[in-house]
Amino acid sequence: MTNILPSEFIIFIIIIIIMHHGCRRAFIMLYLLLIQLIILPVYDAQQNFQYDYYWILFSYDIDGVKYTNDSDYEHKEGTFAFQDVALEEHEKFLIRQNLIPYDFIHDAYLVIISIPRTRPGIPFTLIYFSRFDYGKEPMLKPFPNSKDGKELISVFNMFEDSCFRLWFVDTGYLDIPGVRKQVQPASLLLYSNLPKSEFQFRKDIDSAFLHNGITSGLRSLSVDFILPCSESYVYITDDTTRDLIVFSLQDLRFTKINRASNTADSWKFIVPQFETQYRLEVKKYRKRPNETYEHYVDFLNSTNQLYEPRSDSRPRDTFNNTYYPNYEGLIYTKNFEGNILLFTNWNRNELYCWNMDTPYEEENVDLLSRVDGAKHRFSALDASGNRFFGLMQRTLNSTSSKFNEDEYNVWFFSINFSEMLEGSKCTKSNQCTDYLTRRSASQTLLFLGRIVPKYVSDNVIRNIENMWNVTGIMN
Repeated sequence: MTNILPSEFIIFIIIIIIMHHGCRRAFIMLYLLLIQLIILPVYDAQQNFQYDYYWILFSYDIDGVKYTNDSDYEHKEGTFAFQDVALEEHEKFLIRQNLIPYDFIHDAYLVIISIPRTRPGIPFTLIYFSRFDYGKEPMLKPFPNSKDGKELISVFNMFEDSCFRLWFVDTGYLDIPGVRKQVQPASLLLYSNLPKSEFQFRKDIDSAFLHNGITSGLRSLSVDFILPCSESYVYITDDTTRDLIVFSLQDLRFTKINRASNTADSWKFIVPQFETQYRLEVKKYRKRPNETYEHYVDFLNSTNQLYEPRSDSRPRDTFNNTYYPNYEGLIYTKNFEGNILLFTNWNRNELYCWNMDTPYEEENVDLLSRVDGAKHRFSALDASGNRFFGLMQRTLNSTSSKFNEDEYNVWFFSINFSEMLEGSKCTKSNQCTDYLTRRSASQTLLFLGRIVPKYVSDNVIRNIENMWNVTGIMN
């Protein structure tokens, strides 16, 4: 891997600046250049990520009260509180060093970030900022607001479908070392996400679907839907058993799928194994209706670790007082238009791609980017539209178990998706199914680039044909 600006190139830039602007102005411009080199991680030279936002540590705006430092207590605007009581770590309201992102959802208006409550000092598990906020280091607010945000205990992954809906599971489990407890039942929540986030429903997950009532393994979820949006299924991975809990929106009920172990194939790289397990088990459950669409196949990540959350044996992607706060384990995202899967290695410092129209073989996987794992790692990825978005954090280790508050530690970045794939083995393709090749004729008339539905019922297609005088889509 080569640095973005090698030393010879930096010297050349300095000479040019001095020649054109004089010494004093050159010093100022050089100072600004060095700041850019300090705040931006060193990426693979072939990638030119755009840094939309970056933070030293997250700061909060809670009902008008600004928190730019740690706080033992929550404050109310216009009031003063003088309290001189020594608190335990888990009793403190805000510890900014512990605000480490796990996942994000973005749309035209908001970026929503999840922070599972696995360490003390995390007042809200979901926070957001407006994309219309000025500045590169926006303050974050509780999602959807401070009152309702306090009712959410701990959220890991979220899913935004193309029906303008936000889905997530609240485990209800406070996973702070020393005070672990089940605060409330695990539940599936649904919000409409446009034009503004509005609560739709909360459905508790019956403990009969869980292993010994354990909820902290309910981290990943995916949504399978057809237009019209009322026919939807939510697939929730239970990391304690590797089973799937399926929710039907039409029936408003849960069903459990016992996921069989994968013994039929022995591919060399890890990602297709998840896809195989998902395809084999879910297709048995999801009966093909009389519709012209291909079954939606997604990847549900699993740590493949059986553990007892109430014991000292912890999965590697959660925090423990003996671990440094770096999430580990494969993370992934899928671009449905090109049928491209992007995923990281276990340490999350390498980003790979795989065109899913090609065979499940290692030679069809390509390395897109590598960061210095001792300094940086990917936190979350999203390739659902024409741009690739991601969160990155600075790596913490034995010599630096806390973020350096004199430098930036969290970045939100993006890049044009097609440009990122250019020259790789994963060049965008739109030939995976007949449905994918024909759908653009109707759907581009109705949907934005990143929110195209994954499939459309025959009735909806006929309505589109009649509305826009488009024919032949059904053929």
